[in-house]
Amino acid sequence: MAEEYPILGLPALRENPFKARPLEPGQAELLVARDELSARWSRFLKNRTPRLILLIGERGSGRSSLMRCMSRETSKSVHLDMFPTENHSHSILNELFVSMIGFDVPSSTQEIASRLVSFTENLDGSIPLISLDFPNVDGSHLSQVISNLISPLERLNAVVIISLSTEQRAQWPTSLVTRFDHTEVIQPLQADEVKELCEARIATTSKLGWSMNEDALDYVMDKTGGSPYKVMRLLREIVDDERANPREIQYDDLEVDTIQEEIENKTNHMKEFDAIDKTLDPQNSFDLDLDRLQNPPAEYQSPPPVSSMGGFGALVARNRLNKTDAPPFDKTKAEYKVPEKLAGEENQLWISDDPSATLIQPIQDNHQVEDDYFSEDEEMHEDNIIDSGTNKDVEGLFSQLLDAIGVPDGLGLADLLAALRRPVIGQRSSSPLDVQTLRNLSKSEAVLVEVSSEREISPSDNRLQDRLNVGRPRMSQMCNRLYRSGILSVQQKGRSRMFKLTNDARAQLVAWGMMEVSV
Repeated sequence: MAEEYPILGLPALRENPFKARPLEPGQAELLVARDELSARWSRFLKNRTPRLILLIGERGSGRSSLMRCMSRETSKSVHLDMFPTENHSHSILNELFVSMIGFDVPSSTQEIASRLVSFTENLDGSIPLISLDFPNVDGSHLSQVISNLISPLERLNAVVIISLSTEQRAQWPTSLVTRFDHTEVIQPLQADEVKELCEARIATTSKLGWSMNEDALDYVMDKTGGSPYKVMRLLREIVDDERANPREIQYDDLEVDTIQEEIENKTNHMKEFDAIDKTLDPQNSFDLDLDRLQNPPAEYQSPPPVSSMGGFGALVARNRLNKTDAPPFDKTKAEYKVPEKLAGEENQLWISDDPSATLIQPIQDNHQVEDDYFSEDEEMHEDNIIDSGTNKDVEGLFSQLLDAIGVPDGLGLADLLAALRRPVIGQRSSSPLDVQTLRNLSKSEAVLVEVSSEREISPSDNRLQDRLNVGRPRMSQMCNRLYRSGILSVQQKGRSRMFKLTNDARAQLVAWGMMEVSV
């Protein structure tokens, strides 16, 4: 009998996002719970501080994914994960030379090491990242190979990372371990980190937001112990099973009190109908007076205005009252009155005591005339509202509107306005592109645009913060400015806001010849 998996309640997915394989360099946004370690290594690369690091972790802990994702932090990186079959030390140095310098490899091992040292010293910008990952090699045999390589590796102006499993580390001598500058141990994921990992994976294949329920999270933690590799394999099976056999989430039944209240309401309605039915005379209930049909129809009278019609009842009542008390202006029935100051003075000569006075008046600005006209109209409208006696209903109407849209009590105007610009979870939003802002980006903003053109970024990205030498508040400020200018779009994923280059900005950069068209 197949095991009963917990229900995830997944949205529509393009594919199964859970793959039991290491991350590639372009998937750094899927790396979870390794921000502190990757940020420290990134500082070593940017500040040109060479380090020899020993990375230890259980099988499937994500060591390979971490080292692959770190390759994006520098222009030169080498990741070797295929152990040579013979002449191991020389072959590893040969692979490093080919990957960093070229195929013109010297025959001497000493010459290869010297050329590598010279190359790393003369390299501009960030220093290279070199990672050696051989998880299937016996620990004692690997220690002998690294012992032969430790001297040239120490001479390189680079960050060198040697990855070991816990079984391989147990077979290494202490004298070799002490040659390393740092020893980092990767721990299993915690419950909140597993939740973040699963939600980030689902977000890559679905346009809708998704939150992992507590039952599923407890099940995954019990089965995997927080191992990333085991989490990927287990979730892969659960997602495949749920997509093949969709199940609905069983919600809790209604409370007994709610059900009892509904029963009582229905009983009361039945009692009211019974009372009405008893008052009626069964013999005369359907008696029709045929003589009344000969009488002329009574004059129809329109019903009075309805006092309340939901949230806009007061507005409807005021409009009906204004149509009665203040009907629309009919210019055909209006009487023209001559101003008193002009009556009987048509033939009198106008004389001014001011020597600078002119007969022709300057032409007024059309905007001013319009403003004067509308100001008078607005005053007339305000007088009508005040005279109608409905001004006191404004506060009640506003209260009804707030209740209708479900605004929580106790929120000020600033909170309500701030809520307007919060993106909906799972929905990407953007603003119209401001080309002038795109032309005048600062150096830090240009870096954000470059990175966002390749992947999604977050103000909490530690590696970007270290690269720009800024904190999270400044990162959030720059991302928000680029979002308001239509350069970046934003999407809420869990508790994080993810920014990405908009299509309009990408098209503009392509038009300027700064980017290639992606098909």
